[in-house]
Formats: sequence, C-alpha cells, structure tokens
Amino acid sequence: MAIHHRVAVLIDAENVPGDMAEPVLREARAYGATVARRAYGDFAQGRGTGWLVAAAAHAVDTIQVSSPNRAKNFSDMRMTIDAVELMFANRADVFCLVSSDGDFTPLAIHLRGAGKRVVGIGTKQASTSFRQSCDAFHVVGQPAAIPVPVATTSKPQAKPQEQPAKLQGLLSLVSAAIKTLGADTDNGWVSIGRLGKALRVVDPNFTTKSYGSGTLTKLLGKEHSLDLELREKGMYVRVEPRIALISA
Repeated sequence: MAIHHRVAVLIDAENVPGDMAEPVLREARAYGATVARRAYGDFAQGRGTGWLVAAAAHAVDTIQVSSPNRAKNFSDMRMTIDAVELMFANRADVFCLVSSDGDFTPLAIHLRGAGKRVVGIGTKQASTSFRQSCDAFHVVGQPAAIPVPVATTSKPQAKPQEQPAKLQGLLSLVSAAIKTLGADTDNGWVSIGRLGKALRVVDPNFTTKSYGSGTLTKLLGKEHSLDLELREKGMYVRVEPRIALISA
C-alpha cells in the first residue's frame, strides 16, 4: 500500500500488553504514515501500564480513562469515540484497531461503511466476529520468554534478596505514579517522599517489602532505568530521559 495513506493507530492498552508495541507498530506502518498513535486505559488503576513505558520509545500518546466501575471498561468507549471523530474529520484513511476484543466489531463495521480501511491487530485469541469485520487482521504474539536455568543441586539456595522477582513491574508502576503528578515535577524529577504518596495512589497495596527492599530508595536503586540524585532537600528520582513519559 502506498506510503501516502494516513494511518490512525488506536490501542486498547488494557487488552494488548505494552511489550507488543514493536510488532504492533511494525504492522501499522506497513499501511502508510501513522498520523495518530494512541493507547487507552485506566493507567492510574494499574491497567495497561506497560504502555506507559512503551509509549516514549514508540511515540504513542497515552490516554487516561478513569473507570469508576471496575466491571466496565470505559476506555473502549473513549477509543470508539475518538475513532469516529477522526473519521468525520477525515484525518485518516486507514484505522488500525489494536485489540482482540469483539466489542470493537460494530466500530470496525461502521468505519468500513464510511469507506475507511480497517486493520485489526491482536492476539490469536481475538474474537472471530472482530477478525471478520476488519479488512485485514494481523496476529502478534508475546515476546519469547527467556528460559530460567534449573538448579541441579539438592542444597537449599540462599535467599535471593538481590533477585528482583517483581522488579519487572516496578518501572511501569513508578512511571504511572509520576504521570499522575502531571506537570507538577522538576523536569521529570520528583522527591522520594512525593513519589511514595503517588505510588500508593496508583496501587493502594504497594509496599517496598513486597519487592524485597526495606526502603523505597533502596528499591528504586535496583531499577536501572531510574535516575537517583541526592539534593539538599533529600533524594530525588526520575525515569531516564531515553524512556521519559509522553503526556497524553
């Protein structure tokens, strides 16, 4: 397809994980120039936070959609509204709907009826009705897991205090907490005290002990994608600039 086609990439962040960002956008770019890249989710409640990290590396706008009822996914509705607005404004020729949710079937049918090309991108578990409502559907998979060596000795292993079992999700959680502060930061830097309060807003059950650390400063020091700086008023932290958050 010619590169002059304008492509809108709309991502259901609560349905497709952020670690699929690279293959998702690779499929989308094959249809033309992406004029909109948006990921929708209730990130403040810890849903789809992987996209908060992936967003910076892939120039994706993250759209916070608060859902007062956890049983209902309000971000689906916001994504649908934005798609229809883009359609009426004639800002895109191709719509890449990134989800495996059959709830987007009516949207795909509506966009096609308006003369737009609709491309679905999701997992192999995607709804059959959603697949069939798209002009094309591309399956993306989870990155291959790295095998963990199994100890052959019968001796009990030492306590893996330096093995960050849950550290994998720490960066996403910290990113979500900093994002809730909006522009109220020092060029991305925030004090450890303020970050601690923001973390408990994002995840009321957050404790440093659950990550194997006695203090928040020690815990943040284990995450290589965070910068720590000691100032007169205390310790400050930020997400490294190479993966700094992009505001929605």
